[in-house]
Amino acid sequence: MSAHVNESGRRPEAPAEKTFWALLPRRNFRRALFLLAALIAIIAIKRMGGFSLAKLFNDVAPAPAPAQHTQRPFQRLEVKP
Repeated sequence: MSAHVNESGRRPEAPAEKTFWALLPRRNFRRALFLLAALIAIIAIKRMGGFSLAKLFNDVAPAPAPAQHTQRPFQRLEVKP
C-alpha cells in the first residue's frame, strides 16, 4: 500500500488553503506592527513639538533673576612700543 492512502483506502483530503493572515507569523507580525506604531507616534510627537525635558523644567523652575553687572565689562589692553 502507498503511504498516501489511509486505512479506508481513500486518499486523505488536502488541507484547506490558508489565508494570507494565517501565513504570517503572528508573533513577528505583532512586533513589527508595534514598532511601526511606535515610530509613527515618535514622529508625530516630534512634529507637534511635543514633550521635551527642557519644556518640562522651564515650566516648573522659577525664572532666572536678571544678572547684575557689578564689574566693568572686559576691556582690551593696548600695548604701545
